[in-house]
Amino acid sequence: MGKLNRFKVKSYQIIIFVFIILLAFYISSFLVDLYNFHGIRDWMVDHDGFNIPFLWNYLFSEGGPVEIFQWLFIGLFMMTSSYIAGISVTNDKKSGVKFWFLFAILAVLMIMEDAGNVRHFLTVRGVLLFRDEMIYRSITELTYFGLMALIPVYALIRYREVILEDKKTALIMFFGCTFYGLAVAMSGTRDIRFWYQTAGNIIYEWSLEFGGDELLALYENADHFLAEGGYISIRYRFMDFLVEESLELLGAAFLWASSISYLEFLDDNR
Repeated sequence: MGKLNRFKVKSYQIIIFVFIILLAFYISSFLVDLYNFHGIRDWMVDHDGFNIPFLWNYLFSEGGPVEIFQWLFIGLFMMTSSYIAGISVTNDKKSGVKFWFLFAILAVLMIMEDAGNVRHFLTVRGVLLFRDEMIYRSITELTYFGLMALIPVYALIRYREVILEDKKTALIMFFGCTFYGLAVAMSGTRDIRFWYQTAGNIIYEWSLEFGGDELLALYENADHFLAEGGYISIRYRFMDFLVEESLELLGAAFLWASSISYLEFLDDNR
């Protein structure tokens, strides 16, 4: 009888892979953006395609490599969850069907949010047309995320026996939900007391200890360009892109790894 895990990948391999991706992106950004490794930063400054001449901005911005990996992992999580739900139907495990089907639905909504920024549509073209205070934006986004969170919360409470069958799967899914929960909480509260600017300034000042006056000049030029276009500042981007997108990538990878781990558990107990 063939194995149920037809994805030819192990859960631990996914986790190792995502940490390798992040470590590679962090190291390359550190070397290029702070030390101008091999003159790559100078090339980005002179290149018309880089209005913000920093590698970390390119890697972690919306639609960049990190977010593309997120879409890939979430899509695979959706496929794997749907596959497990189908297996549970044939095995007459009704709880398993409902649990993994709910997570498959959640994955669809997550892709829609990541790729389409549904919450921005609701705030910019909805609430902010009538209430321009930023607190209403935060309330709207937190409400939106809260409604989405009801799906996994309900699944984990109502059908907890499914995930608790295997402690390794439960632990991996816990980390996946935690990483995403942190990213969501940060995103939903980012404009309250402008704490993203304050936290981003810590990274900003830390980076200047390595990059010095030359890096400061680049930051100031970039901020001037961003301010003219009405875009978020470098300090804000450190949190919105570098930190938040890292957490989302980890969350997506761990969620997919949790579904693969459950397939491994089913194979071991056949």
